[in-house]
Amino acid sequence: MKQEIVHTAEGTGGVCARYGFDAVARRQRLELLELSDADHHWASRLHQEVISPQVDFLVERFYDFQQRFPVIMQAIGNRDNLTRLKGTQRHYMMSLGQGFDTEGYFAERLRVGEIHALRNVSLSLYQVSYRQMQQLLIDAIPVVLPRSGTEYAALCAFIIKITSLDMTLAIETYHSSQVAALHEEVNSLQHEHRHLHEKVGRDALTGLASRESVLNELDAALAMVGERGTELCLIMADVDHFKQINDTYGHLAGDKVLQCIAAKLQQLLREFDIVGRFGGEEFIIMLEDTPLAIARNVAERLRYGVEQELVQCDEQNIRLTISLGLTQAATRDDIRSLIRRADDALYQAKEEGRNRVVVI
Repeated sequence: MKQEIVHTAEGTGGVCARYGFDAVARRQRLELLELSDADHHWASRLHQEVISPQVDFLVERFYDFQQRFPVIMQAIGNRDNLTRLKGTQRHYMMSLGQGFDTEGYFAERLRVGEIHALRNVSLSLYQVSYRQMQQLLIDAIPVVLPRSGTEYAALCAFIIKITSLDMTLAIETYHSSQVAALHEEVNSLQHEHRHLHEKVGRDALTGLASRESVLNELDAALAMVGERGTELCLIMADVDHFKQINDTYGHLAGDKVLQCIAAKLQQLLREFDIVGRFGGEEFIIMLEDTPLAIARNVAERLRYGVEQELVQCDEQNIRLTISLGLTQAATRDDIRSLIRRADDALYQAKEEGRNRVVVI
């Protein structure tokens, strides 16, 4: 298992602030672990009598333990990594407990958790390694300190407290990093869901709203007509002589015509108007909060705008026109009755010669 010391361009204050360890939080953590000013004495004793004289031996023993377990060695990687990690472990042990109540100490230990999370090291392996390090340090206490003496007990207590501090800080960032990664994954899935939902709600050929999408919007808008008396108008539009275009120029030309008209409708409609492909060469347009007189002007603008369009197919320009049927929703209307009335108006426009707006 690795004890990585990470140095970044970010200042110690930035690291502590990122994880919520201001002066108050640092003091609270120390109090929870019963680390006090008096423990600086034991930190000094730990280095003078245990770590400094035996640091290389302790590092070797630490990694002897690691190498006994294939699952830990898998996390460590190859032998080159092992050699490098021994160097970082030596640095880690030489700094253990030194200035434990400072911002810099907290920041360095927080970074340890970040790098372990980044490298997907199991948290359980991390905790096992800390337990082993605690035991190694306790076992390394010189025999001149009687096992039953107060100094031995105090030094053991400090070893347990300081390694616990380091472990809680590393786990803090490990947990935060994992949660952040999960949040990122959830956000990515939500973005994908929205993208798929939008894709499903769009007509593949024209990019307009799909029939189902518009019908859902229409159903909701009709409810508002009944509840609040809002004005809602519906337009059904159909491409004139579309079968003739397909028969003469082919279906690819027909697709091009539909795309051209769809783009023109979107261009001429207001931002809050809803337009979709209803099926074949037929379009459906929903105008919310729109009086009938204004809706008629909108329909005429659409008709005129399409009439000005030319689509080039086989080096020939196809002039386009559409017929439109317009109706206004009544409180008694449901989707079927409203669409049926707009369709009747559209049929009448076709019967009267096409390229016109009929209101029913």
